[in-house]
Formats: sequence, C-alpha cells, structure tokens
Amino acid sequence: MATTPNNNAATQQKLDILKNLVTAYSPERHQAQMLPIGHARYGWHQQFRHLDPAGWATPQNIPYVAATSLLDAYSQLPRRPDLAFNALWSATNNAYNDLYLSGPAGGSDQLTDSRSIKNVADAIAGRLNNVIPLPAVAGGPAQITVFELLKNYTASATDKNLHFVAAYVLRGIAVETHNTTNAGTAAVVRTLLIPSSYKSFKKNFPVLHARIASSTGAKYAQLCNVSEKANRTEIDYGIAGANADKARKLVHATGLIIQQEIQSYVLGSGQPGDVFEADAEWVRFQILALLYASRNAAAHGNAATRLNSVFADGESVSSSSWTFLFCYCYLSLIFLCQGHVSLADLAPIYENSRIALT
Repeated sequence: MATTPNNNAATQQKLDILKNLVTAYSPERHQAQMLPIGHARYGWHQQFRHLDPAGWATPQNIPYVAATSLLDAYSQLPRRPDLAFNALWSATNNAYNDLYLSGPAGGSDQLTDSRSIKNVADAIAGRLNNVIPLPAVAGGPAQITVFELLKNYTASATDKNLHFVAAYVLRGIAVETHNTTNAGTAAVVRTLLIPSSYKSFKKNFPVLHARIASSTGAKYAQLCNVSEKANRTEIDYGIAGANADKARKLVHATGLIIQQEIQSYVLGSGQPGDVFEADAEWVRFQILALLYASRNAAAHGNAATRLNSVFADGESVSSSSWTFLFCYCYLSLIFLCQGHVSLADLAPIYENSRIALT
C-alpha cells in the first residue's frame, strides 16, 4: 500500500534527486536536501528538556532496554525528528509491554499491541487527576494535572499532524462509499488496500467516525472517483484538479473536528453514546490516532519516510517534531505508571509542552 507521487515538473525534479541519491549515495548530498543546521525549524530543540528523574541517579533504577532506545532517539535530533520518533517508539513499545506483563492483565496467553495500549490507557486514565508540582517561575502555574498536561500537547498539534489523521479517515470513508455504490461489480476496491489505521479508527471510535462520515466524509467521498491503480498495490482516489482545494479544505475541517473533540472533553464526563465514553477512551484515542497510526505507517513501509518524501517541507519537520514531543510525554507517563519516575520528575515534560514549533 505504499504510495507513489503524482507526476508534475516539481515532483519530477525531486524524483531525479532521489534517483541520484539512491544510485550514488553521498551523505553530503543527502544532508543538502534537508533544512540547514541552525534553521528556525530546529530551534525548538534548544528548549527541549530531557527526563532527569531523581531516582535515576542510581543507574540500576533506569529502565535499561527503554533507555538504550532513548539514546538512539536523542542522537537523531534535531534534524531527523521522524527517525527520533521511530527509536522513541521502540522505548515506548518496551515500556507498555512491560507494564502489561507486570500487571494483572499479564496472565493472558497472548501479548498484543492493542491489549498493551488499552492497558496503558487505563493506567494513565487512573492518574489524570494526579498533580505535577512545577518549579516556581514568575507568572507560571505552581502545578498542573496530568489531564491538563495532555491537553497542552494536543492543543499545540500542528495542522499536518491533524491532517494526517483526517486524511486516512476521509479516504477510508470514500472507499467504503464507493464500494457500497458499486457492490457486486468489478469496480469494488479490495478492502485489504484500506489502511488499517482507518479500520482501527472506525472500530474503536464509532461515534466520532459516524459524525465525520455524515458531514465532511460524505462531501469528500463526492469529490472522489475511487479505483485501484494498475499496479494493484495502491488506491487512486481520483480527485480532479478542480476539486483539489475543496478536498484540502475538507481535510482541514475534519482535523479541526478531531482536535475539538479532544480539547472539549471534560474529565469524568464520558457516557455511553458519547464520542469518548470514558476517560480511558479519551487517552486511548490520542495514542491510537496521533501516535500509533504514525508508527504503523513508518514501521510497515506504507508511506515514504517523513523527511525523505518528495513532499517534505518545513512543516514536515515541525509536525515530526511535535510527534516526537508528544510521544516523549506518553512514554514519560508510562514510566510514571511503572514507578520509574515520580510526578515531580515530570516537570520537564510540562516545559516541553510549552515549546512553540515554528
């Protein structure tokens, strides 16, 4: 399901550069295609604060396997936050699996990401009211709850992060609409080509899916002329050039719907039939939609690596940086649930939530 770029003059020029790098690789030429060192898009890294828990003064208290992946993550910053996220997810994967195995749910005969993620969402949800004490700073808060901390991060998600989620949801709706209209004909697109991220979104968050499907999703589907590409590995959504701007606006509007649902959630308010029926569902949504889907796209080779893509730009750097920062927060909260860090140790995570990504 890897996607290939459409042909136009600008894209062809970038593809030529890619061809030259792949067939005669040079680190210098590769780095020349990235933003230069010192670019403003990397400025956030000067403000980035590492976890430095008091308990880690004793090396035996450091979660060893996760820490080795953290080193790889740090080594990629600030120029390749996309690769830093990949390494950070290895630490995260290890941490949430350990949390699952060490708890009562660990008696299951099978360890899966879905079980571990649900378990860690439950664990974090039970700590959303916990208070993080903050160092005294003029004009700054004296404390913040874990719930407020997560809202700080999702409030600062870049458009590109929100568009990533919105795009795979809208495209999935478009394919399903097409298949329903063309049921029983050769025009039906094979469901195995529909991204698993969309299937997970629809299954786990049906109320939000239905809300999008009946509004921006229905409008987006009308712009599409869906078919399988000749290579049979990709879907062609068939959006005409005259409708491209309309499609982009619908993606943006859908991203805002998603962000609004996250930000408007009130702690403890979830009820059956709501978008988020419980606090744990609110947490799990952020993990699955904003982090796990990105991890899957990278790990399964379903998309070009973020900053090597011919579509990469300064916004790609900022969105990858936000993904890294949010995942760093998530990993830190898992460490909290495991007892590897204390609430006071999370002060740097609050500071990172205030970083402005330019």
